[in-house]
Amino acid sequence: MTWGLRVTRNGAVEQDPFTNMGRIIGRVSTNGANGSVSNDGLLTGTPEWQVVLLSTPSNATTVPRITVSGNTLSWEYPVGSSSQAIIIFWVR
Repeated sequence: MTWGLRVTRNGAVEQDPFTNMGRIIGRVSTNGANGSVSNDGLLTGTPEWQVVLLSTPSNATTVPRITVSGNTLSWEYPVGSSSQAIIIFWVR
């Protein structure tokens, strides 16, 4: 099974065209507040993301809700929550 890259007979490394390998577009720190970031790279595929909390959450509601509209990734915390986090985002 391939994982997105392959080595040709002459030793060149190339992307396998039959995989769904993602491309990291960026990352942003939330600073514990609602916000958004614009990046035209979000327009080049299907956006995906991962939220990495920088502190131990006291409950499951501390993770911000992520939305993407066009080239803008936005995050919104539930009322009363403000855990600092980093959002890593990419496209497939």
